[in-house]
Amino acid sequence: MLRSVLFFTIAITSVTLRAQYLISDSLLIAYTPTELAAQGIVGADYTIEAHRLIYHTIDPFGQPTIASGAVVIPVGSTCQHAMAAYHHGTILNRQDVPSRISSEMVVGYYLAADDYVAVLPDYLGLGDSPGPHPYIHAASEATASRDMLRAAREFCAQRNVQLNGQLFLIGYSQGGHACAATHRLLQEEHTDEFTVTASAPCSGPYDVSGVQAQVMVSPDPYPAPYYLPYVILSYRYVYPGLFGEVDEIIEEPWATLLPPLFQGNNGSGAVDAIMPAAPSEIIIDAVLQDFINDPDHPFRQALRDNDLYDWAPTCPTRIIYCEGDNHVFYQNSSVAIAAMQSNGAPSVQGQSAGAALDHSGCAFPALLNAKMFIDSHRTPCSSIGIAEVDAAHWNVGPNPVVDRFRIARDDAKCSAQWRLLTADGRVALNGMIAVAETEHWIDVSALTPSLYLLEMDEERGRAALRIAVER
Repeated sequence: MLRSVLFFTIAITSVTLRAQYLISDSLLIAYTPTELAAQGIVGADYTIEAHRLIYHTIDPFGQPTIASGAVVIPVGSTCQHAMAAYHHGTILNRQDVPSRISSEMVVGYYLAADDYVAVLPDYLGLGDSPGPHPYIHAASEATASRDMLRAAREFCAQRNVQLNGQLFLIGYSQGGHACAATHRLLQEEHTDEFTVTASAPCSGPYDVSGVQAQVMVSPDPYPAPYYLPYVILSYRYVYPGLFGEVDEIIEEPWATLLPPLFQGNNGSGAVDAIMPAAPSEIIIDAVLQDFINDPDHPFRQALRDNDLYDWAPTCPTRIIYCEGDNHVFYQNSSVAIAAMQSNGAPSVQGQSAGAALDHSGCAFPALLNAKMFIDSHRTPCSSIGIAEVDAAHWNVGPNPVVDRFRIARDDAKCSAQWRLLTADGRVALNGMIAVAETEHWIDVSALTPSLYLLEMDEERGRAALRIAVER
């Protein structure tokens, strides 16, 4: 027994992961449970720490670059944690990001105080990332977030913060768009590395080319006119050849006045101060008419490239909105929900966070709703990270194992899925136990000696057992 305890202790504390994405980390701030309670964040069992991460990623053209973000962790916890990524809303100033302790960092504090590992990407062109920010560009939002998750996972392995393999995605406004983009990328290209447990994008412009594009053509006043030049200048950068000179699409004096305000050192107020009430007024009339009349206008095609509704999430997904949102119209969510359900995604549901709430008023109730939603799918934080549900139905041996071990069950009435997770939450192996298969052998001869978590899912629930691989 003593030997087993010593092995488990050594296996847990000695696991390291060679950094492939993480470049550096630095402590930003720490709060004790008492200090958190003074801020209205109650119930924390541990001190939390926020760290800035700088990591390797790619730019919109697939070339190597760096980006930054924040990770917030519970300190001193011995259990295994779910990871939750929060994607922030629209900002212009590159310093107004999570890694600089922006106002939206409070979401990370709430998550970490409730035993999540919170991951908050800054996105490209913000924080420590060079170059302009590719605003509402789905592909680079997703790759920057994916690589931030990788860097955060490496950080956790280095700090011996245990992960249980669950991953939750949340975001608000532009962050709702980034959340959906990240979810789609991980589901379609990285299922061998990430499993999204549940996702809750909030108030995002998922129908950029349709619903949200009405801002560009409408003669009516709009409460956040800076969005339009932000998108135009961003797409001029991301899609070379889409536009010529700025004054070929934007009227003067705005063609001269606007570009200097999007260099990363101004806020939205500086832009809105010189914008007309109706954003469409800055567009050269002939360009605007071409856009209106041509459904395949190049700008419309670029916007369409960043739509995020025509796919089918496979995990529980709640799209949250407010009908009174006058910035990001709630019909974006309606279009996405209908399209995803039509594509065969019954796990996608819509949820209003308040019919009368505008964009800023919607944020808190929407994010509270999102937190409740992911909580409902989270495995309670425990000493093994996964609650042992119906474990009595299963038998695993030998354990510790050298080359292979057997999973046996007391009956074989249904199929079962299994996953073998590393200490940092990665899926090392996975497979299926067929109906009528009372025992199943798993070959671990290629795995590094360490402590693993075996999850088995079937109709009766989930069983989770520790597996020690040694040589």
